[in-house]
Amino acid sequence: MKLFNRYAKPGKGVTKEEAQNRFGFRHFFAILSDKIWQIISLNLLFFLINLPLFGLFAYFSRVGGVSFQAPANALFSPLYGVMQHGDSPLSSTLYGVVGTQVESYYPSKITYVFLWIGLLTLLTFGLAMAAMTYLQRNFVKGQPSDLVSDFFSCIGKNWKQAILLGLVDLFLIFVIAFDMVSYYYSNQSFGFLILFYLTIFLSALYFLMRPYLYIMIVTFQIRIPKAIKNSYILALAGIKRNLFCTLFSVLVLVLNYLIYCFLPSLGVVLLFLITVSFSWFFQVYAAWPVVKKHMIDPFYKEEVVESGEEAIFRDQG
Repeated sequence: MKLFNRYAKPGKGVTKEEAQNRFGFRHFFAILSDKIWQIISLNLLFFLINLPLFGLFAYFSRVGGVSFQAPANALFSPLYGVMQHGDSPLSSTLYGVVGTQVESYYPSKITYVFLWIGLLTLLTFGLAMAAMTYLQRNFVKGQPSDLVSDFFSCIGKNWKQAILLGLVDLFLIFVIAFDMVSYYYSNQSFGFLILFYLTIFLSALYFLMRPYLYIMIVTFQIRIPKAIKNSYILALAGIKRNLFCTLFSVLVLVLNYLIYCFLPSLGVVLLFLITVSFSWFFQVYAAWPVVKKHMIDPFYKEEVVESGEEAIFRDQG
């Protein structure tokens, strides 16, 4: 598989300036134009692995639920009890006000089946994220890849770390979202406002760390706690680059949401077609040069690996 035609042919070489700007703005669009179909394919593979996610969609869409009519006002029950012992013009008037019926539902066995299927996403999410990160890291490196075979090969080699990191990732995202909503809709006291803005700061820091976490587990033999520590250090080391690319990643997600608000069908199609892998590619592109600079290049500069010795850097993909 060819990477870039201009790089595949022998030429005059790469100048010092080009080497310094290898991971710059122009290089990003060069990769994007060459790999756009692979990025789209990665988006489809991501949702293929996360098929249980549709079980959650079915559960929250109340598929299989049994609908029934129920009073909308909580005062209906006591009023109804009073009317059983006698009717009056006042109770009849109140009945007309609080007796409005609305459609409600209760979950059936089928609904709970969809829920349990959907919960399998807790296991598949990390697998899909790790494999997508591995392929996109290869795009940035300029390393040839067989998309489908490398995607599933990465899952096979890293499934334990990927599942564990996926669980940690989803848990932290849930905690961040829950805390932000809770503090935002609290009594707005000074203490809760401090906690709200602190949560925003910590969530921003974590989302800067996320691409490093997945790059770590597909690139190095490393434990999750160590990966978290290294990701924190690297996120700060490349803060300008990380902020810039993360901002564009967020803009892609926001744009998809706005399209969904006005054109729901198109918004859903874009989500399943390109949005996830495209927004994640921004972050992988920002993170990989920082990992290379601080964790890989120093070994090649300071250590001489003789033929036949064990390599210091080992690709986990």
